[in-house]
Amino acid sequence: MTRRQLNIRIFEGKADKVLWQPRLETWIYYNRKNNSLPDSFKDLSNFQIYDQLGCSVRYGVHSGLFEYNEEPFETFERIIDENHTEIVLRTKWGDLRTVYQVVKETENRRIVKFPVENVHQLKILTNLIRNKRYVFVKEIFNESDKRLGERGAPTIFLSSSGFTDLIKFYAGLLNTFYLLYDYPKEFEEYLDACDERDERMINEVLKSDCKIFNLGDHATNEFTPPPILEKYLLPRWQKISAILRKENRFVHSHWDGNSKLILKYIKFSGLSGIEALTPYPQCDMELSEIKQAVGDEIVVLDLIPAIFFLPSYSTDFVLDFTKKVIDMFCPKLILGVSDELPPFGEIKKIEKISEYIYKQFGTIE
Repeated sequence: MTRRQLNIRIFEGKADKVLWQPRLETWIYYNRKNNSLPDSFKDLSNFQIYDQLGCSVRYGVHSGLFEYNEEPFETFERIIDENHTEIVLRTKWGDLRTVYQVVKETENRRIVKFPVENVHQLKILTNLIRNKRYVFVKEIFNESDKRLGERGAPTIFLSSSGFTDLIKFYAGLLNTFYLLYDYPKEFEEYLDACDERDERMINEVLKSDCKIFNLGDHATNEFTPPPILEKYLLPRWQKISAILRKENRFVHSHWDGNSKLILKYIKFSGLSGIEALTPYPQCDMELSEIKQAVGDEIVVLDLIPAIFFLPSYSTDFVLDFTKKVIDMFCPKLILGVSDELPPFGEIKKIEKISEYIYKQFGTIE
């Protein structure tokens, strides 16, 4: 059996082995940039590093899905100072401006001024979302999938929910809730536009042969407390899951945070799996609470807290925790790091988990 085959069989409920699929890209990128990769990795590609570590790859395929705008708009970037930059989207409906703080060590950018601060800007964003169109290029997907090979099954990213997108990228947490309660009509129009965008996107990706899809929702206690989840996320998950299930596809949602208050909704979601549920002490859930929520039906992706890969935790401790996770969740488990191996994570722990899995379950090609 190959890792690709096992990846699919876990979702189909036909597996009896563990797929070890940690996300290593952040660790690889940081250490390559800072010339701190182990010598044995320095001349290897990302895929070759995964191979050497004996790990499967989750997000190794370019989807072939391209976004374009029916009504063109302009984008400008302005350097404010050595630590800040501004991006301006200039449209016929008005401008949206986002200010980022540049993190030099990682080249990441953090939003310090969100573009949507009032109802007028929310209307501009709504028009931008309505303006989005998609096209799937099968040749690009197939070429990328061929490079992935048998390392895992390809997974295509779909949109986050419109609600959490507003929190993460456009308005921030506090102002999203102000907009919701001060301007409910305009807020609902924005979410309707997001739903229509989802339909256009899904219609295109269903032209692919991809079996697994991800919704990058980041549902958490803080972002999507029960009343919000019930009204805005649960119906969306149920709708998208039904569409994909009818086409013999699978979809999981990325949570990745404190989620104890919303665990009870998993069994009603229609989702095939949940990615990055993170247990205590990194987040607020015990393994037993997660198991009760997912039962024997829902695939759980990851489950080993990222902080366990820092030097403050021993390798033996991480191995013992890994064995507990496998015992509790296999075969509905795609084992990984919740959410990713951090830049200062100890790669030897990844290797030790690989050794344990192949000792217990045999070699997977």
